[in-house]
Order: sequence, then C-alpha cells, then structure tokens
Amino acid sequence: MQRGWKAVAMAAVLGGAGAASAHEFTCEKRVQIQGEKPTDEAPRVTRFPATLRIQYKLKNIHPKGESVADVVEDPLLEPQGFRFPFQTPLAVGVGQEKESSFEVKLASPEACQALAATDGKDDGHFDSALRVKWALGETQCAARVTCCEPFVDCEMTCPPHDPYCSEGNPVAPGASRNAGFFKVHEGALQQCLAGGRIDLGVARVESLEQALGLLWASPGLDRNGEARSETDAGRFELAREALVASCNERLFGNEEKRSRALDEALRTLRTRGNEGTARLATELRRTNEAGTREPLPQGFDAGRATPAHAASIAADPTEPVRR
Repeated sequence: MQRGWKAVAMAAVLGGAGAASAHEFTCEKRVQIQGEKPTDEAPRVTRFPATLRIQYKLKNIHPKGESVADVVEDPLLEPQGFRFPFQTPLAVGVGQEKESSFEVKLASPEACQALAATDGKDDGHFDSALRVKWALGETQCAARVTCCEPFVDCEMTCPPHDPYCSEGNPVAPGASRNAGFFKVHEGALQQCLAGGRIDLGVARVESLEQALGLLWASPGLDRNGEARSETDAGRFELAREALVASCNERLFGNEEKRSRALDEALRTLRTRGNEGTARLATELRRTNEAGTREPLPQGFDAGRATPAHAASIAADPTEPVRR
C-alpha cells in the first residue's frame, strides 16, 4: 500500500525583466492522508472516510528583490471549496517563503473515484496543479493522488457510536456457500437461523420461510407482482447477499471476525442508505463464492437438496411497493 507525501516542483520563467521589476518563484505541493505516516511515495487512498491534507509552499528565489504573485490558483480543487488564503497580489521578500494548507474530505470510494474523474481521465487517480503567475512568468507544482480499486483494496472504517459496526481482520479463508446452495438446503438455512433473527433493513428474517423467500423472490418484483423501484431492487439484492454472508459466518466462520464488507452492508441496509449498494452486493457475492470449493466442516450436515419444497414454502418477507 502506498501512502504519504508526493511533491513535484516545476518552475518556468516565461520572460526576462529589468532588475527593478524582476520576480521569480518556485512552488511545492504535497499531499498527505490524514492519520497516515508521510513517505516519499504518491498517496493511495484505501480507507474511508478519508481526509487529504494538501500543503503548499511558495518561495521567492529572486536573488535581489521581492517577488509578487498576481494569481495563485488550483483549478481542479476549486469545486471542492479550494480558496487559497493568501491575498493577491502576494509580495514575498528575498529568500522568504509562504506556506498554506487545504483539506479535502472523501466520504467513500465513490467520492474518491468521482474526484479522480474530474481531470478528464477515468484512470483512478488525479493530478492537480497549483499555478502561480506573476508579471512575466509562471510556475506550477502538481501532486498525484490514487484511489483504491473497488472490490480489491477499498476499506470503510467504522463511524463513532455505530452499534452495528466492528472493525477487525476479515474472516479467515475457509468454506463458504452461495445463495444457490442455501436456497435448496433447508437444513443448512435452519441451522443458520438457530442463531437468532437477522435484521437486514428491508426485512427481519426470523423463519425458514422468510429466509427462503429472500432467496427465491425476484429482486425486480415484490410479493404482489408489482415492480420494485431500481433503488428497492438494489437493496433487495444486497439484503440477499448479506443473508448468505451472515449464514456463512454463523455456520463456517467466526462471528468475532465479521468481515468489513458485511458490516458495511448491514449498516447501509439498517440505516436505509442507498449509496454503494451495487458495489457491496458484488463484493459480498464474491466473498460468498470464494470458498465454495472448500469442504464443509467435519460434522456439519447440510441435509439433502429440496428445491421444489423450498420454493413452495418461500415467503418474501419484504414489504410490497405502496402506490
């Protein structure tokens, strides 16, 4: 993982001037992820919410006189609220420098990717440049920030006072089963529910029939045959994968090492959030299928597959669309 400081300084003098009106600057721009140790590498944002602390340094390098900056701007960060605190024109004496900082808050991986796309390139990172202009010259300094890769190294940390969130190491690799397994193995699903009801936001699953209903029902249609909205369909699919992940955890894993993805999914569902449901559903689906080739724990009896009976008793536990 790469985090820390990255500074690139560039200077360009566009014209000469007499001794009385000569000015010359260099600038430096550095970005640090708040809470991370600084290094010489370009920062890579992987944990959210995150705060980028951007530091600027302007130095007068003219050997004899003060330099006056007429314009100081960072265009890419202006939509983020960037306002350079130095008043222009900015006069800097011989051998002196001015420093300032600006913070950018990123609530989620999606916010980081959206910021990365503002430079016109969909490549997961952005290069923003500070521009300093004076009467006959200009200098620029830029820094790169890279966003994590979705489903690979993006992490959400727990907000304070969230009873549903617990940080820690992901569940160790081992046996797991996907939705297709649980929808036909009533015995395995019943053993999962023996651990208590599962609150999935869209429904509280307490019975075998309700759990099967979530696994057999159509994400696009409610139990009355009415179309779900795109948002409700996305939340339904996330709830289905969260149910499967919860059962994998109860039956084959250690609940004290609940995965970050499941915590985030349950938090999103229980707080009726909509952001990132597709990303989370995909991530949980991959997790649920990761150990399908691993043997079930010794002594665990999933029972025989009964697809016809399971489908016949399935009852969608979610509320139908109200019109």
